[in-house]
Amino acid sequence: MQELLDLILKNIVTNPDAIQITTSEEEGREVYTISVDPSDMGRVIGKNGKVIKAIRALAHVVAIRQGKRFRINLADENGGAQVDNTPETEEVAVVEEVSDVIDLSDTDEPEVKEVTEVTEE
Repeated sequence: MQELLDLILKNIVTNPDAIQITTSEEEGREVYTISVDPSDMGRVIGKNGKVIKAIRALAHVVAIRQGKRFRINLADENGGAQVDNTPETEEVAVVEEVSDVIDLSDTDEPEVKEVTEVTEE
């Protein structure tokens, strides 16, 4: 797992020599804490956390294949850690019928209203 994280991070950051990955054990799972150069923190987190979420998703696939439990934390500039708070199982809402989501009307074509004026409230 550490090799995978190292490979991914080295291809994302501009200063690959500053990457540090520490490993510890907590509550029966491996905890990987990633530390990068402060100037690369935005690259690792990504817009709205998309990059770090993608890294965690890839690591999750590897962990399932290996039968392991893990957590990936991202160390901030002050040495603290941004903890991975994603649930291990995600709840998914199931829609019973399409009509629960979409208002099905009796007409074949949807009613289109022409907007002639926009007002600010």
